[in-house]
Amino acid sequence: MVFRENKNRINGCFLLSNSSEVDLRKTMRNDQDGFTLLELLLALSLGALLFIGVTHIFITLSALAQRQWSLSNTQQQVYFLDTFLRKQIQMSGDDSCLRKTLGLKAIVVRGFDRDDAADKLGLTIKSGTDLLQLHECVRIHGHFHYLPIDFFIANTFRVNKKNKEIDALFYKIAHHPREELITGMTDFQLFLGVFDHSGQDIRAYYKPSKVISRKKVGAVRIEYVLGSLHQFGVLYVAIRKK
Repeated sequence: MVFRENKNRINGCFLLSNSSEVDLRKTMRNDQDGFTLLELLLALSLGALLFIGVTHIFITLSALAQRQWSLSNTQQQVYFLDTFLRKQIQMSGDDSCLRKTLGLKAIVVRGFDRDDAADKLGLTIKSGTDLLQLHECVRIHGHFHYLPIDFFIANTFRVNKKNKEIDALFYKIAHHPREELITGMTDFQLFLGVFDHSGQDIRAYYKPSKVISRKKVGAVRIEYVLGSLHQFGVLYVAIRKK
C-alpha cells in the first residue's frame, strides 16, 4: 500500500487512476456533444427565420415591381387614350372630301347603347357600355371617304392568367374589320354636351338616348375604367366648329 500510494503521488499530489480519467473525459465529451446539438438547433431555427424573411422580402419586392409596371402601363394607356381620342373627336365633322354642291352634312357625333349598337350597327359591345361614333373624311386606298368611325368595348376572346375574359377598346371604320386599340379597358360611358340657346356654351351633358337633336351636340364627355388597377378617368373634348 505504501508503494502504490507513493507511486501515485507526484510532488505531493495524488494522480487520478486511469478509470477516473476515462470517466471525466466521457462526461466532458457528453457535455460538449449536448452543447453542439443546442447550437445546431439554434442555427437551424435562425436559418429558417432568415429564409422566411428573405422569401417575404422577395415576394414583396416582386409584387411591388409588378404593381409599378401595371401603374406605368396604365399611365401610358391613359396618355394614349387621351391623345388619340381627343384628336379623333376634334377632327370629326371634317367633310372636306364631300361635294359641297350636294349640300350634305352628316351628323358629326353619335352615341349608342348596347341594344342600339346591335340593332342599328350590327355590333356586339359589352353590356352596360356605350359606343361612340364619329364621322370624318378617311383616306382609304388612296381616296378620301366620309365614313363613320366607331369606338366601343368588346370581348377579345382571350383570357388572362386567372382564366377571366379580357375586354378591350376597339375602333372600326365603316364596314372594315375592327381593330384593338387599348387592351384591358372595362368601362366606356358616353355623354354628349348640348349647346344652350345661344349656341356658344354647353348647357349640360346627357346620355346619347336622351339627346333629341344631335345637331346641337358641341362636346363629348367619356368616363372610362382601364387596367388591372381599375384606373378611372374622364375625358372632355369640345367638337371644333367647321
